Amino acid sequence: MKKHSAITLIEVLLAIFILEIGLLGIASFYASSSKIVKTARNETLASNLANGILDSQLAIAYDNLIVGAGSKTRYTDDVGSPFYDWQKKVDISYVDANLVEQPSETHMKKITVTVYWQEGGNEKSFQTASIKAEH
Repeated sequence: MKKHSAITLIEVLLAIFILEIGLLGIASFYASSSKIVKTARNETLASNLANGILDSQLAIAYDNLIVGAGSKTRYTDDVGSPFYDWQKKVDISYVDANLVEQPSETHMKKITVTVYWQEGGNEKSFQTASIKAEH
């Protein structure tokens, strides 16, 4: 008597179920990794934008840097720019040799640049700073 070997319906359903669990795990990983990539891209862009603004501020003569708290402004007024919704703020303050803010002239100014953007309905920001000394 010949014995027939066949796959039962239960075995097929079990194989499909195991495959589905694996595919759902991969899909979940893909979704979370794309969010992480977007966050990293935005933080890198913000860092580059902030450092560009900081470089331009450092190129200004010491006496022409106006001390005070800046206000948030659009990074660009070009509606077609990908950075149209991004904002920037430049704060300039006097600091002493210990980098503590002071109310009056110390011959050193701290330039703080903050870049803001929206991500996932929340405002995110990146901040960088440098010191410019009077020569």
